[in-house]
Amino acid sequence: MRVRCTHCNAQVEIDDAETTGRRMYQIRCWMCAQSSIVDLVPRDTGSSTIITDPVSDEDRPVAATRLDESSGNRKAALDLPEGKSITILVTDGASKGLERNLTMPLATIGRLGGGADIELDDRQVSRLHCAIEIKSDSVLLRDLRSTNGTYVSDQRILSAKLEPPAEFRIGSSVLRVTVTPHDS
Repeated sequence: MRVRCTHCNAQVEIDDAETTGRRMYQIRCWMCAQSSIVDLVPRDTGSSTIITDPVSDEDRPVAATRLDESSGNRKAALDLPEGKSITILVTDGASKGLERNLTMPLATIGRLGGGADIELDDRQVSRLHCAIEIKSDSVLLRDLRSTNGTYVSDQRILSAKLEPPAEFRIGSSVLRVTVTPHDS
């Protein structure tokens, strides 16, 4: 079953066995790392994705109270840094030389024809392989449950904070992330 995060609208996959007989369920989003309580009763029974609204306080289970109190401390909005450009360059692989400047604080990277923001001609790359997130001046790399993994310094990661200029590998492609000041 899939639900949409109430904070960033990302699709979150949850195990049907964990939700059997439950109306409400707590999720932690892979994209924004925020926790949400979602209503599992779909409005459109023909859809495989549940689009949720934030649960109101009167409907919220008591167990979620602690979550709300701490969530204010963990919030960090996705945002491109002011006065800087973030560039992703493919340095090795079939798409070598492909360069993209980020215009949004979140960009997905995947296989050609897979619908990602940045598409690579690499059969070892999943359709939606990984994501680059920008929060303040931090560059975060997240694997999106890819088949072949995302690697930083030859170590498979689920998520990692990158210190640009930084390189990472997906499939047989190596990508470099750089942050440079805008030319005035």
